[in-house]
Amino acid sequence: MLILFPILVLAMVYAGLLLWAGFVEGRSAQAGLNFAANSLPTAIPFTLAGVGAWFGIAFMGHQALIDMATKSKSISESDEPRPYKLLENLCISRGITMPRLKIIETDVMNAFASGIRTKNYTITLTRGLLNNLDDEELEAVIAHELSHIKNKDVRLLIIAVIFVGIISFFGEGVVRGMFRTNMSRTTRSRRSGEGNAAVLIVIAIIIIIIAYGLAMLIRFALSRKREYLADAGAVELTKNPDAMIRALQKISGRAKLDAPAEVREMAFENPRVGISDMFATHPPIEKRIAALVEFAGGRDDTESRPKRRSAPEVKKRNGKVPRPFGRLGR
Repeated sequence: MLILFPILVLAMVYAGLLLWAGFVEGRSAQAGLNFAANSLPTAIPFTLAGVGAWFGIAFMGHQALIDMATKSKSISESDEPRPYKLLENLCISRGITMPRLKIIETDVMNAFASGIRTKNYTITLTRGLLNNLDDEELEAVIAHELSHIKNKDVRLLIIAVIFVGIISFFGEGVVRGMFRTNMSRTTRSRRSGEGNAAVLIVIAIIIIIIAYGLAMLIRFALSRKREYLADAGAVELTKNPDAMIRALQKISGRAKLDAPAEVREMAFENPRVGISDMFATHPPIEKRIAALVEFAGGRDDTESRPKRRSAPEVKKRNGKVPRPFGRLGR
C-alpha cells in the first residue's frame, strides 16, 4: 500500500503539468497531453528532491512539531512513578528498549505513540488517563501504544502522514494558484482554433481529487487495521483482556484530543465524525470490545480495582506493616 504513495505523488506532478499546459499556455487537449508526458521525466528529479527535503525535515523534527502541537512535556520516574513503572515493567518483560514517556495536561482520556527511530520512540499519555484508570487499565493502554512501537506501526503511520501532507499541500497549492493567478496567456491560448484547453484542466482536477482521495483512504485503512493488532498486542503483553475492555469503555466519549488531525489519527481513540465509517481512522470502540470478547476471551462486565493505598498510608491506618504485593499477589 505504501508503494502507491510515490505513484500518487507522480500523478499529482502529471496533473500539475496538465494544468500548466491548459490554464497557462492554453494548449489543445492532445498537445497538452503530449507536453505533460514529455515533461514528466524532466520533472521527476525535481520532485524527488522536493519530497526528499520534506522527508528530511519531517524525519528530524516531527517529534518537536508534535510536542508543540499537543503541549506535551517529558516526565521521569520521580515526576510520575506510576505510569513510568508500568511502562518499565512491560519493556523489561519483553526485552524492549524503553521509549520516552510524555504527558499532556488535559482531562481528555487518550494516548499515542510516535517516533521513527528506536532512540526517539515516545509514548504520550493524558492526565485524564492517569486520573481515571486503575493500574491494570492504564497498563493496558500503555501496552497498546507499546505494541504500535513494537510492530513498527508508528513509523508506518508517520510515513503515511508525510506522504498525504505532500499530496495535500501540492493539490491545494495547484488549485488555489489556478484560481488566483493573473498570468498572461500566450497568443496560442487566444486562438479559437487551438481547441480545448478546458479539457486538460478538467482532467488535471480529476486526477488531483482521485489521488488525494486514495491517499486518505490508504492512510485510514492502515490505521484501522493496526488498531485491532495493537489491542491484541496489549492483551499478549498484559495477559489481561478485561482491563483493555474496561479502558475502552471508560475512554469512549471522552477521547477528543485538542490536536491536529494527523496526531489524532495516531491516538488510542479518534472519535468518528460524519455519517460514514469510510473516513474513520479507528474502528468503533464497540467493535474493538467485541473482538476482545470473541477472540481474547475478555469480559465486558468487570469492574475496576479500587485504588491502592501507599505503604505509609496503610501502616498509618492499621498500625501494621503491609505485606508486599505485585502481579502475583493481587
